[in-house]
Amino acid sequence: MGNKNLRITILTILIPIILQLIYIRYVSYEVNKSDYGDFIILSTFVVALSQIFLSIPSQSFMRFFNSSNKLLLINEFRTYLIGVNLISIVLIYSLYLFYGDRFDNSIYILLYIYFLFSNNYSLNQQIFLLNMERKRYFILKLMEGLAKFIFPIIFYILYETLESLLIGLVVGYIIAFIIISIYLKEYPFKIEFNIQNQKKYFIYAYPIMFSAVFSWSISFSDRYFIDYFMSSEDVGIYAILAQVAGFAQILGMVFGTYVNPIVLKKYEENKEDGFILLKSYLIKFMIISLMSFLILIILPRDIFTLIVEKDIIYNDNYYSILLILIAGIFSTVFQTAMSMYFILLKRLDVHAKIFIIASITNFLLNFYILEYGIIAAAFSTFLAYLILNILMLFWLRKNIITKGNTK
Repeated sequence: MGNKNLRITILTILIPIILQLIYIRYVSYEVNKSDYGDFIILSTFVVALSQIFLSIPSQSFMRFFNSSNKLLLINEFRTYLIGVNLISIVLIYSLYLFYGDRFDNSIYILLYIYFLFSNNYSLNQQIFLLNMERKRYFILKLMEGLAKFIFPIIFYILYETLESLLIGLVVGYIIAFIIISIYLKEYPFKIEFNIQNQKKYFIYAYPIMFSAVFSWSISFSDRYFIDYFMSSEDVGIYAILAQVAGFAQILGMVFGTYVNPIVLKKYEENKEDGFILLKSYLIKFMIISLMSFLILIILPRDIFTLIVEKDIIYNDNYYSILLILIAGIFSTVFQTAMSMYFILLKRLDVHAKIFIIASITNFLLNFYILEYGIIAAAFSTFLAYLILNILMLFWLRKNIITKGNTK
């Protein structure tokens, strides 16, 4: 059973990754870079809203899922999403006030619909992950991959506009939401709001909101610096390189999808055994990550032209940026895995403070984009993730490992 679940987990990660490869290949060779840069600027704003509004419910949902009345917990967070959906109208409107005539009004409407369906889908699919219903979760991740990567391609082929990329996202997520709604019939919706429970969730997870916001800052704020100091075309090229580097996150996705639910369940049964299990997984994960990183950086440059336009890959500056971004992704993958310690120990306050330090460093270094170009964005991201790893390891060694709390 364990090997079967692992195979399903690998497929859950692998197939969406293949879809993303198709997406990046098409975008790199066929999509106008200015259109794609604008698309990244808009979709990155949706990611920011998700980080702000879903960080607390997502972490609380994961942490308390196995120790609560599941239907009550699920409906409490569904109720929360109603409020989020209403507040987000105002924030999307604020984006309109900032950019004004740069984008058509229809763009902002599509952006809100995308936010509405993608975030409801994202939170609800956690039910099937945490229940370890791996087959259903596989189908849901497949549908999400089609929504994010294939439908935008289809609509861009038809219309070749920025708007068509967003229409593809919207149509894809509506179809995916229909599928998940069928599965959710087993969890009938009822508005639930318990002030004591909400207080408990908030007290536990509020620091993670700061971590999430500053994590977004490290990962995505450089797009806005590039857009301001350079052009939307440069944003498009940088985003393509970042997405190629992002394939290194496959290992992190496998860890989060397969390991995290197991560790959480074991921790609820026996805290000591949960820590021992997490430590063993992290050691194996670190070895595999280092080996994978070494393989990637020695690959011939020609291999990357299978995905990225040749003019980009054979540009020495862009290729250097790609290698720096790959190093940064491996750094963030490992710190994400280590973050499970902070979740189990309910020390998300420490987690947030570490992210604040790294984010401020990243923010300040991004001003060098004006002088050095997008390579400064890549370096600032890498350095921020390196700082995260160093500070996390230092805190864990000082406060956890040396005190024997994980034995």
